[in-house]
Amino acid sequence: MKKVLVVDDENDLVQLYQIVLQVAGYQVFGANSGKIALDVFETEKPDLILLDVMMPGMDGIHVCREIRSREANNGDCAIIMYTANDSVENRDASRKAGANELLSKDISLDMLQSKIARYLA
Repeated sequence: MKKVLVVDDENDLVQLYQIVLQVAGYQVFGANSGKIALDVFETEKPDLILLDVMMPGMDGIHVCREIRSREANNGDCAIIMYTANDSVENRDASRKAGANELLSKDISLDMLQSKIARYLA
């Protein structure tokens, strides 16, 4: 079973995505901060991370960079970042940090599931 880690400081979104992705057949873990996300990354070794860009404390860009720097020990994992601020700056920063893709937070659940399934195929 493929593992997905959902990271967002909004607990309601984490719970929603966990339910939707569990129904789709994935083992799903949630984290509401960058620090927790890194801990879960180390222990669970997810196949894909759905990562919010804007979070207090350690933002998603920092988390993405840190994960990419640790991957030699943990294998490759797809990182889909998402944000309410779909600016050129966030796109560039996400790409430079090593994200596979940056999505707008207003993406439909169907489209999100489709993108996740493509990366985990």
